[in-house]
Amino acid sequence: IRTTYQWYHSYGNWEWEPLTRRSPVTGGEITLGTGPIEISAPVDWGQYELVVETTKGDYIASSTDFYAGWYVPADTTKTPDTLELSLDKPAYKPGETAMLRVVPRFAGTALVSVMSNRLIAMQAVEVSEGENLIPVPVTDDWGTGAYVTASVIRPANAEAGQNPSRALGLAHASIDPGAKQLAVALDAPEITAPRGPLDVKVKVDGGAPGETAYVTLAAVDLGILNMTGFDAPDPSEHYFGQRRLGMEIRDIYGRLIDGLSGEMGALRSGGDAASGASFQSPPPTEELVAYFEGPVAIGPDGTATVSFDMPEFNGTVRLMAIAWTPSAVGQADTDVIVRDPVVVTASVPRFLAPGDQSRLLLEMTHVEGPSGRMGLDVSGSGVTLAGNVPSGLTLDKGATERLSIPVTATEVGDHTLRIALTTPDGRQLVKSLTLPVRANDPEISTTQRLTLAAGDSFTLDDNLFANLRPGTGSAVVSAGPIARFDAPGLLRTLDRYPYGCTEQITSKTLPLLYFNAVSSALGMGDDARVQKRIDDAISVILTRQSSNGAFGLWRAGSGDFWLDAYVSDFLSRARAKGYTVPDRAFRTALDNLRNRVNYAADFDKGGEDVAYALMVLAREGAANMGDLRYYADVKAVALATPLAAAQIGAALAFYGDQTRADRMFAQAARMMDGRMQDAASPLWRADYGTNLRDTAGLLTLAVEAGSDRIDRDALSARIGSANRALSTQESVWSLMAAHALIADESTQSLTVNGTPQDGPLIRSYESAMALDPLAIRNNSARDTYLTVTALGVPDYPLASGGYGYKITRSYFTPEGK
Repeated sequence: IRTTYQWYHSYGNWEWEPLTRRSPVTGGEITLGTGPIEISAPVDWGQYELVVETTKGDYIASSTDFYAGWYVPADTTKTPDTLELSLDKPAYKPGETAMLRVVPRFAGTALVSVMSNRLIAMQAVEVSEGENLIPVPVTDDWGTGAYVTASVIRPANAEAGQNPSRALGLAHASIDPGAKQLAVALDAPEITAPRGPLDVKVKVDGGAPGETAYVTLAAVDLGILNMTGFDAPDPSEHYFGQRRLGMEIRDIYGRLIDGLSGEMGALRSGGDAASGASFQSPPPTEELVAYFEGPVAIGPDGTATVSFDMPEFNGTVRLMAIAWTPSAVGQADTDVIVRDPVVVTASVPRFLAPGDQSRLLLEMTHVEGPSGRMGLDVSGSGVTLAGNVPSGLTLDKGATERLSIPVTATEVGDHTLRIALTTPDGRQLVKSLTLPVRANDPEISTTQRLTLAAGDSFTLDDNLFANLRPGTGSAVVSAGPIARFDAPGLLRTLDRYPYGCTEQITSKTLPLLYFNAVSSALGMGDDARVQKRIDDAISVILTRQSSNGAFGLWRAGSGDFWLDAYVSDFLSRARAKGYTVPDRAFRTALDNLRNRVNYAADFDKGGEDVAYALMVLAREGAANMGDLRYYADVKAVALATPLAAAQIGAALAFYGDQTRADRMFAQAARMMDGRMQDAASPLWRADYGTNLRDTAGLLTLAVEAGSDRIDRDALSARIGSANRALSTQESVWSLMAAHALIADESTQSLTVNGTPQDGPLIRSYESAMALDPLAIRNNSARDTYLTVTALGVPDYPLASGGYGYKITRSYFTPEGK
């Protein structure tokens, strides 16, 4: 079979098609008998086809193709630009000469190159049409293997009307590792019993004199390896195997097709692909076999013995060994069957919920050993086994018995099922299974907000968990401003927020600067862990800072002025709290705010980003006092939001201009009153804000600035009355308001079980067992607030609820009913 190519011009493009010609070599007739018949014929290099046809009766034909001569990859003859190229041996040693066979379709000059991750050697050879043998010296520079490539070029012939031609071929030559590869053998039994040692003898040959060899040995359940697609480690392939070509091959052939609108072609020969799968399984019901031992030194006799204690396991274990010396590596693997004389296979549910009913399926197969009556005992804790479980059964050799035992889950936990089978010769075979029972119903949260009048007391006891399923309840108790705004709940909400853009990372971390005591009480980490979380957040945020100091939402970027101010505010507060923010990064962030303020366009309604930037700059002493007075005296009525007016007021307070600051806070309060009376109503804006966010921000900044031009109680009541899920901005500014009020409220006086409370009151209880009766008394002359939040799985049916959406669920039979 010979393949040639024909070029043709179609619709302004050059195209090609293969032309395949078949010519008979030899033939004859044979008579088929009872056995195979051998035929032979002399052939030359190339591709051939053997065709067999019947000469009498119904026509039947069959064929097969083969290649004679050195092996050539199957795709080398699929395109006209690919050169048929091959080497005479699969591997060489330095000092040998490799014979390169090239079969160009035209005579020309062949450029032969040897490459790895660099050019090793190159030579130009004149070749004729058809077969050519070219010697290529093998040197130490070939390393563990090299690629040999040949490019055959035919120049243009204007008189003959021939365009220039180029054909390219590539082959890989391996280098025999010789003394660098160790011979490793594993001596292990083909079949062994569980619940005992598995002794494996490892033998290593080929090490250099005076070098100590070491080995590691793994024993892993073959089922696990099959599930995860894990192959036995092969250091020989890693060090001595074929590597991807580390050079690019380029030429200008695509531009040399006589300028006849030649279409740029793609030359392909082989390739790389990565395949992988991700598997996730429930917790295992049986003990997994995945053991590792090493490094173990190989003794003077070239061997070492490794032992594994096999658990209650029936299956195949793959042993995988890796050996090495300072100058060589090697590996070996083998499989060992681990089984009892009577193999007990148990199938249990992956998990159950309390009250669920399922079944335990037992399959017992008698593989070897004496036959007869066998005792059976099945027991379990935390679950109820029903049905008539026999006390024994009779199994002949090779026979299988199956039992189905109903199982009912009762208590939450990981419970053990024990199956004990006693063979006729008195051997007891025990199999233990783990059956997880999980309360997977969703938690509900019940929050009670109480006003604790002056002189009154409140007692908290385990009745808080009365209607929750045992083992699922937890509670948080807080008092004062931190309770009015439900700071613990907001902190938990922010901590569980699933996304990670720059605004959300900042919002999750900013409250931790001030609520470390609260976060520690909630189990979010001690001071060291909170500090690490803040440091990590700063690191992530700074990776999203551009060279001009701006911050992007998901990567380094620029354009969101308000976000720049918000992130810079967090970095400024973090530095004030002693956290490390690189000087250059922080200085660049401030420079960006200053530049944005200087080049900000005039506005008739807006200025949210300018106001925020000026407040951050003023805190750092980097704002221009003239700018602050201009925006306070001239542009105050043009500010679009109460928060922007409050931020200008806070900036003036930083510079000691309390008169203008109070005037701006008063204006912000009037703007807030002019908004919807329900500050909790969400109105999303480009500055990530809502009326509720502005309410909390106004209260925070006014208290921090020491201004009395706002009604703290009215603003606090608006924040505390929000009865919906809050955005990250609403949550973080509500927490900041709570912190400002805590720091400002010096008359707070609470006692807990008769002991004065030092600082804000917050207690977290992970279970009813941890809750001792708690008596809280308000000894101040002012009312205070108490918030009690209980979380857990209720032990009663819940009524459906929601915010305008309803979820229904239907089950169908395979017939659609």
